[in-house]
Amino acid sequence: MSSTLSELSERSRLSSLGWRRKGARKMSISQTAPKADRVGIAVAAMVFTDLTLSIADAIIKVTISDMPLSQFIFLRSCVTLPLLISLKWRFPQGSLRPAHPGWAIVRSSLLLSSLLIYYASLPRLDFSMAAAVYYTIPLFITLFAAFWIREPVGVQSWVGVALGFVGVLLMLKPQAGDLSIHVVMPLVSAILYALAMVLTRTKSRGENPFVLALIFNLVAIVIGGGASLATVMAGSEGGQSFMGEWIPMGWTQWALIGFLSMTMLIGSVGTAIAYQWGPSSIISTWDFSYLAFAVLWGVVLFSERLDAASVLGIVLIALAGIIVIRR
Repeated sequence: MSSTLSELSERSRLSSLGWRRKGARKMSISQTAPKADRVGIAVAAMVFTDLTLSIADAIIKVTISDMPLSQFIFLRSCVTLPLLISLKWRFPQGSLRPAHPGWAIVRSSLLLSSLLIYYASLPRLDFSMAAAVYYTIPLFITLFAAFWIREPVGVQSWVGVALGFVGVLLMLKPQAGDLSIHVVMPLVSAILYALAMVLTRTKSRGENPFVLALIFNLVAIVIGGGASLATVMAGSEGGQSFMGEWIPMGWTQWALIGFLSMTMLIGSVGTAIAYQWGPSSIISTWDFSYLAFAVLWGVVLFSERLDAASVLGIVLIALAGIIVIRR
């Protein structure tokens, strides 16, 4: 897989520590008084957010295979950054300087790496499989919280972790000599995202979420732009990789980048609204609606067919995530 705009797409999920994606998916830009719960609005916002993010990821699965990831992440952050700055003008409170810039950069680098690996896996895997394995984030956060920051983890959470990894095995169906690197990419992405969430909790807890969002996009611009420049200087060819020669950008491509940038903002704002207006234990459960949408788009758009083991795997992963989050 607190409320924050720092989780800008970081497509991104709620952790067992009570954090949620999209960068730790949430506090509002400005500090506001607590709101009374409006569970119906909160659940609707969460489901709409997951619907938006699932559509964006389905589009990325179709389109990103012809565009180097360095170009995609660079252009998307270049579009998102002005949108963020315009929000800052509307909510001017707070300094733009992080209290711990080094940790903020490390956190952003982990999140960016997680997204890049997940995006790279989408053209090569069934959408439903990639999404299900990626949603093991809460399980890894539980593990890292237990062994890194020594947070107590009860029997219920360990049962959830075990169920989740059984679900992963059912999804991946590993066989000797038949487990490609593409199959484990969403799992690596989930691990990196979980590390970023634990780091957010331990090292960046007091940072302004808006500042974390800015730093993430600045890191994406630097890394994406640097990789693209290195490609030009080295004369590398394009292809389905992080580095590659830029493809020509027409109106269709620019419209796509603009749309995907807006989905990042919608995802962050929608998550913030959901966790401001509803109890995290309820909203985090509805966050798993993303899996349902991923399965739906997989069947409708990509003609994916899930066998019984895969369906059971998805159910176990979702159940495991809910168990560790609601402990």
